[in-house]
Amino acid sequence: MFKQNPLTLPPQLQWQYQDEPALAEWSLKARPYNTDIANGIFVALFLVVTPFAAWLGFDTANTLLWQVVLTVFLWALFLSVVISMTHQKTKFAYRLTASGLEFCEWKAFPEWLPTLLKWLAVITGVVMLMLVMVHPAALIGAIAGPGLIGLMYLRMGTSSQFRKMHEQFHQGFHCWNDFKKMTVFRRRSIIGLDFEWYNPEADGGKGRMIPWEEILYCRRSHYNELIKIIRAQLPDSTPYEEAYIQIYA
Repeated sequence: MFKQNPLTLPPQLQWQYQDEPALAEWSLKARPYNTDIANGIFVALFLVVTPFAAWLGFDTANTLLWQVVLTVFLWALFLSVVISMTHQKTKFAYRLTASGLEFCEWKAFPEWLPTLLKWLAVITGVVMLMLVMVHPAALIGAIAGPGLIGLMYLRMGTSSQFRKMHEQFHQGFHCWNDFKKMTVFRRRSIIGLDFEWYNPEADGGKGRMIPWEEILYCRRSHYNELIKIIRAQLPDSTPYEEAYIQIYA
């Protein structure tokens, strides 16, 4: 059910109730943080990056074609770095059964990144060498820029510890009776399910129940149907609310 554009699930994922028929199951990529703040940062950096790239690229001593090519290259390079910071996504998978909600979230190391860095080092080296022909003072940048990118490429390709730092996997389960409240945030197609968990280290080791919220990221096309399915599984006394959900990264 809801098999639209399914993700390839991680090999270590084993659903606890895989023998039970699924009421709904789906997987997707989502931005698990406050996107309003992230989008605002992106706009601010975009407004800084664009004139900065133009300032670096335009030089009346060079031909117009060279100025345009260099400006576009620098703008694309800077913007790709900004997007990698403000638009990161995590992969999620969900499975609903009569027993409860199973979920999994994970990040896999992007295998395309080392290849991108390799070619970026080559292209940057060519561009910087061409720049040196016009501005000899750019020699340091011509050596340092491609060199640093090359070192990053070698580190990503050979260090298993570096890859593990950029990977994560988390799997969990809740029975329907665990949830105390259901909140729907329609603007982002998110469902929040409130519950409590016991933290034995809270209050100086005395332990206490911690209120928490499980966030379900949904596709807009299946959102209303998922709301109906989940509400049907929750106890009739469970409060339901449509409101803004604050997401903390």
